[in-house]
Amino acid sequence: MSLPLYQQISNDLKEKIIAKTFKSGDQLPTEKELSETYSVSRITAKRALTELEQLGLVSRTRGKGTFVQELNKNHTKLLKRVLFIIPFEGMSFGDFTQGLVPALKVENTTVFITYASYLKENTAEDIKENFDGLIYYPMYTEDYLDILLELSLQSFPVVLLDKQIYDLGFPCVSSDNFNGGEQAAQALLNLGHKRIAFVASNDTHHPQTTRNRYLGYVKVLKEQGIKFHTTLDDSLYTESSVLELIHNEKVTGLICENDLVALQTMKTLQDSHFSVPNDISIIGFDDIQAASLSNPPLTTIAQDFIGMGRIAGELLLDWIKSGQTPKDVKVPINLIKRKTTEELK
Repeated sequence: MSLPLYQQISNDLKEKIIAKTFKSGDQLPTEKELSETYSVSRITAKRALTELEQLGLVSRTRGKGTFVQELNKNHTKLLKRVLFIIPFEGMSFGDFTQGLVPALKVENTTVFITYASYLKENTAEDIKENFDGLIYYPMYTEDYLDILLELSLQSFPVVLLDKQIYDLGFPCVSSDNFNGGEQAAQALLNLGHKRIAFVASNDTHHPQTTRNRYLGYVKVLKEQGIKFHTTLDDSLYTESSVLELIHNEKVTGLICENDLVALQTMKTLQDSHFSVPNDISIIGFDDIQAASLSNPPLTTIAQDFIGMGRIAGELLLDWIKSGQTPKDVKVPINLIKRKTTEELK
């Protein structure tokens, strides 16, 4: 839902006043100037200024203009501030902000995006003093548990993305990774593959998302009476050992932990003169941009990152307004069929 134009202008000016871009006593642009800046009618610009006047942020004097008033505590509460923490700079997947920012904008909320190191460099009190809520995308669920526990004990609104931290009681918005593993396994079974491996990264630590995908894969194979499956605790079943895996186990289908593992695996196979998908079918996870640009384009399980960001923002705002902790949300995913899978010959 998009806001009316006058309210979008009003919110923009409100942010600038509260952030003191426009200071007390400053004159705001005229109706004519605002209509030109925002490409709207003068009536729309006038309505935006009228709303600011009703909030007590400005005073309007006929023939002189619109002037910023002295801020008080009630004014600063008009603009909510949310901290969004992602694992690291340059993340190659998951543009949650496309859904998160518009969802928060509707409620006059500003999003500050930073990296996980923020939790090492600041205290729970710092976060509480500067923000109304936190959306946290953990890389590893054991990181920063001390500060997160403190926020939990103080009932500070925190919504998790992608991974649940069960001991803290924070609600989590995540993809249905278990079902993703099911969909990937069923897709290869439908193509006649029986020797299907789950290929993980070379990391010894497998995140919650990977474990859920793996369990979905195993469930479908068990239900279909397929005896062969790989495990997560064997180095043979990692991207660095994929050639040995195919040679030893006569595998014809690979389900990879994520698209990055799938793309590296495909390169390894192609460098060794395997044809994808004529010799080996491959499915990835996440549908990162590179998946559609690879040669051949990668079949993958797509996550709805925009939807996840939107839902996380909506849950956090509801929590801030109502004081009621929301429930976990699982977001559906879907198989994107491209050119790295085909029927077993």
